[in-house]
This record gives sequence, C-alpha cells and structure tokens, in this order.
Amino acid sequence: MIEKVYEFKRDAKTKVVEKLVNTEHVQINHIVLPRGEQMPKHYSNSYVHLIIIKGEMTLTLEDQEPHNYKEGNIVYVPFNVKMLIQNINSDILEFFVVKAPHPKKLNAPEDPIKCE
Repeated sequence: MIEKVYEFKRDAKTKVVEKLVNTEHVQINHIVLPRGEQMPKHYSNSYVHLIIIKGEMTLTLEDQEPHNYKEGNIVYVPFNVKMLIQNINSDILEFFVVKAPHPKKLNAPEDPIKCE
C-alpha cells in the first residue's frame, strides 16, 4: 500500500488536541475546542493554515483586534506570528492546523513557543 491513512476523533464534545501527521515535510494537527476554551497564546512555528470545519474561530494575531472565521474558511498565518485561538461563539469549534514546511525545516521547535 503506497498511501498512509490517518484517523482523527469524530464528534468530540470535549477539548481535543491531536498531532495526526508529523513527517519531515508537514505537520497536521486536529483540534476541538468547546465554547469558552482556547489554545495557549503562542508564536507560529511554521507557515500555518487553519482549516475550520465546524463552528466559529476567534483569532487574534500580534496586537490586532480579534477576527472571527467560520466553518468553510481557511486562514493563513505567517511564520513567527503571535497568535491566540479562542472559541467564544460556538458550542464546538473544530479545525485542522497544517504546518508546512515542518517546523524543523525552519529551525523552529516542533511545538510552538508559548508567550504572554
């Protein structure tokens, strides 16, 4: 078999953070945030695409005002940008994080650096 299949949790109602794919070229995470949850504020450790598949994401980059993005949106975040992802408005926010190239290719840590 040439292809490789990855599975992710479906219909989660609690917070989920799964590192699904971690190859030399790309890193793909699956995240579910119930209302009121957020990811720790951190710096993007690669060129990031946020693929929102359920709910509405509130995203704050650097010192900008927060912006809301809904399911069906793909949001690009450049390398080394301070970011905060929150679920303020939806019962469930579900999204994928695609990091390409893999952070190691940019001499960045594999896990993002948290900030205040």
